[in-house]
Amino acid sequence: MTAACLRDIRLFVPCLALFVSACAKTGDPQPPLVLIPKPAADLAARQSSDKLVLTVSAPVENTDGSPVSTLAEVEVLRLVEERAGNLPVKNEEEFLARAQLLVKVPAQKLPAYRQGGKLVFHDDLVFEDRSIIYKRGLRYAVRFINGKNQTAGLSNQVYVAPLAIPGPPRGLSFQLGQEYIRILWPPPETNLDGSTPPRIAGYNVYRTEDPRSFPPAPLNKQPLRATEFEDREFQFDKTYYYLVSVVGSVESPYAESLPSAPLAVPAQDTFPPEPPGDLHAVAEGGIVILFWTAPPQRDVAGYRIYRREPDVSEWASLDTELVTTLSYRDEKPGAGQKYEYRVTAVDTHGNESQPATVPVELQ
Repeated sequence: MTAACLRDIRLFVPCLALFVSACAKTGDPQPPLVLIPKPAADLAARQSSDKLVLTVSAPVENTDGSPVSTLAEVEVLRLVEERAGNLPVKNEEEFLARAQLLVKVPAQKLPAYRQGGKLVFHDDLVFEDRSIIYKRGLRYAVRFINGKNQTAGLSNQVYVAPLAIPGPPRGLSFQLGQEYIRILWPPPETNLDGSTPPRIAGYNVYRTEDPRSFPPAPLNKQPLRATEFEDREFQFDKTYYYLVSVVGSVESPYAESLPSAPLAVPAQDTFPPEPPGDLHAVAEGGIVILFWTAPPQRDVAGYRIYRREPDVSEWASLDTELVTTLSYRDEKPGAGQKYEYRVTAVDTHGNESQPATVPVELQ
């Protein structure tokens, strides 16, 4: 064998080994990865006035446990059916065969539907015959669809039998006190469809400092039975806006009216504190020392001291600054004289109390 042939064989063998090795690493063909969002399990509905509000969590996980990345759109479906209690859940095939598509939202438009971590959809209940709203039951479901028009199925189903409830109260008024803002309103007399008596399970009271922004939760923890509410968690020098709604039902479906027109309440402190208590005076060596106790109000800034001499009708203020202690030492009265002293309390807004008065006779 010639040297050239040996050289060619040596070059061929490594190449053959590399080819065989590469072929050994080739695995079986894998199916394409299918990413489909998991169906929702927390669809819920509540009634707002004569409309329905649906809430559901946005999808975050695919059926294989991976994060959602291929969501293309969300569909909300509605089925109108006979009104009855304890209706069974429809199977998916039956539901889809009879339901109508209420809304389809592309993924890029979903941010407009997000509120407080949920997707929120509204059904205005548009029917040619509006009376059907209170004669039929409504069943809802949503489904998430990926970019290949694939879905893992329907969410949980929600059944709602809308109720005729009143509109919001009108004619709100308020009473402002040192420690409270009291909101009052008359009860509605009819339901939105004109029927009586009005369905009232209670009231909710909302407060905001911006009339363009509706607060997410009422001030009251439970619906109010009375037609008034005292707000004791407020600050003076602010304007608050109060809104009241009617709760028509606290059961399923939860039903609440729209809020009333906002009532503006300028919280201005015009309330003087109570007079100082237990005022008494000690006269010794031409000096008068006054002692008193503080009134119960928490916003007392200090005290003013007045003195009146015999046969003088006017009271003279003894200090240009407020006294911030519960005593005062007057070293200027004349011996052998009778005097009267007054002490008033002044709050942080300049409101001055009625005076506490004590007579003194110097020896």
